[in-house]
Amino acid sequence: MQKLFVFIILILGSNFSFAQATTEPVKPNNAVQKYADLMMTKDALQSAAFSFYAKDMTTGAIVADYNGQMSIPSASTMKLVTTATATQYLGRGYRFKTKLMYSGEIDTISGVLNGDLYIIGGGDPTLGSKYYNKQGHARDFLFEWADTIKSYGILGINGRVIADASKYSYNGVPSGWVWGDLGNYYGAGPSGLTIFDNMCRLEFATGPNSGDTTKIICTEPYIPGLTISNTVKSADSKKDNAYVYGAPYSLDWFVQGSIPKGRESFIVKASIPDPEYITAIEFNQALAESGIPTKYAPTTMRELNKETVFTKPELKTIHTHSSPTVASIMNLVNQKSVNLFAEHILCEISYKKSGYGSTHNGALFCMNYWKSKAGSGLFMTDGSGLSRSNSVSAKFLTNLLTYMHKKSKSASKFRESLALAGKRGTMSGMCKGTSAAGRVYGKSGTMTRCKSYAGYVDTKTGKKLAYAMIINNHTCSNSQVRKYFEFLMVKMANY
Repeated sequence: MQKLFVFIILILGSNFSFAQATTEPVKPNNAVQKYADLMMTKDALQSAAFSFYAKDMTTGAIVADYNGQMSIPSASTMKLVTTATATQYLGRGYRFKTKLMYSGEIDTISGVLNGDLYIIGGGDPTLGSKYYNKQGHARDFLFEWADTIKSYGILGINGRVIADASKYSYNGVPSGWVWGDLGNYYGAGPSGLTIFDNMCRLEFATGPNSGDTTKIICTEPYIPGLTISNTVKSADSKKDNAYVYGAPYSLDWFVQGSIPKGRESFIVKASIPDPEYITAIEFNQALAESGIPTKYAPTTMRELNKETVFTKPELKTIHTHSSPTVASIMNLVNQKSVNLFAEHILCEISYKKSGYGSTHNGALFCMNYWKSKAGSGLFMTDGSGLSRSNSVSAKFLTNLLTYMHKKSKSASKFRESLALAGKRGTMSGMCKGTSAAGRVYGKSGTMTRCKSYAGYVDTKTGKKLAYAMIINNHTCSNSQVRKYFEFLMVKMANY
């Protein structure tokens, strides 16, 4: 009896082990997988979290899988989720609309508007943008608007300019953005009325010696009431190591760090704290310079609603300004990694879905939209990837990319919106002189202790791959991680 019992236990144990063995996935046996495994033996990556996944989009075969289902922060590769959703949901031809409207009546004899002039923001992120205007021409659109006002018969305004950015929320920036980012140009938040990329330029003069104090000699655009505590020092370095600390709607800024010594003019870029207000001021000034005076100082819908709920009167439309297409804007998001544009696209997705532009609602929509198409593994709190609250798995991104390749009507255009190794965008300096140059498409992502790439590969053997690679908490530099990833790209290109 005892022998029979032992025999049964052995059989059960044997069967259990066999069952375990048959359910474990077989790891791919190729140069891509082997290099990924080897890479993670490096001393600088022993404490790192690494999620890597690549597959053949034609056959569905897994090319490589190293913690492919692990969700971790991915920085700007999150923009792929935003732009893919916009491609499918808004459409490539979608445009943001900004309206010039007025209240009251126009005296047809004197040309005076007895009422207020409104700028109704449509979420257009390109108004006065450096990406769409040559240097020195950022304000051209304001004077074009002033000419339109004049041609409509308005020669003076017995009222004020009111900027209305209420289409999007007044949260300033998405949740999860860190204090060190908010005041800097890349930390500019979305607004229903955005102007000049929501960027302010601080012009410094620096001393001749390292350690000398610096002086701010100009801010552009002018921000009324702004106070700046400047502790920036002159340094031997040739880099901009100055950081601006300031919150949305706050006029108290602190600038710290260092910038190159011996400069009569050195520009540090910051984020505009209240774009809605700056738009009102700038348009009011353009009207004045065009010979259209206003009686009262410009204001904003946010200011009018501070104490009591302001009810807009009946408005009449003078002009509707259309932005470039979403396709054009997405190209800049994916190739130049423009955070602000990505956030506007996400807010617009929310607006189209719910009638209200919200980062939070837009992120929820994206997660729900892709769950049935790309699986789980996405946790999204903004559209650009700047938030540390974001996390995504390499497998999810690869599935999303595969869906766009196989099922989207805009598959080729979406691919062409990405950077290309050795050729264009944020990957133009990568893989030069290797088989990966011109074959590996991707969106890059970089934050402190975070590096990522995701996109497509046209292999030398004619295969079409989708891939994503994300690493966090490495102890080497991001430039060293980039070299490891370049080797991975070459392996994929040769697959």
